[in-house]
Amino acid sequence: MNEFIEKNRGLLRFYCIAARAMGWILIIVGALSTIISLYAGLTGGEQFRSYMLYWFSAQLILRSVLLGLVMLGLAQFVRYLYENDCQTGWILRHGDKVLYLYAAALIISPILEYCFRMTFINTSIMKTFFYFVSVELTALVKGLISVGMGQVLRRIVPIVEESKTLV
Repeated sequence: MNEFIEKNRGLLRFYCIAARAMGWILIIVGALSTIISLYAGLTGGEQFRSYMLYWFSAQLILRSVLLGLVMLGLAQFVRYLYENDCQTGWILRHGDKVLYLYAAALIISPILEYCFRMTFINTSIMKTFFYFVSVELTALVKGLISVGMGQVLRRIVPIVEESKTLV
């Protein structure tokens, strides 16, 4: 592993910077979108407020902020691999919990969307149900992948830390 890291140190540094930049962009965009949607929800009509509440809760947090945290954790992990004197950051120490939270948000989001569609959008129950099943199935798979990544991360960080102390 040390030979691979030495050969690809520049590439790993580039990945770390790119992941950190993308993570912060996702968090900032999510925060700005949240502020804008809350403002629009407060100044819009009743149906618009309901839509903004759904959009804020299910989509913005899921797609921007949590994914940004996952990207920052990935950046910390890559940096932790290629720098010898680097300590684990907060996100890397709690990365498994961040991934579990991301998995829960992935699974809950289609349920919130289904409830929103049934409440505010006048569509056929069967059409909406089949849409929900297809979306929820892919969300479950993504959630299981995130949980698996959290399990791997929880087990791999101590191994890398121990290997650094032996070298």
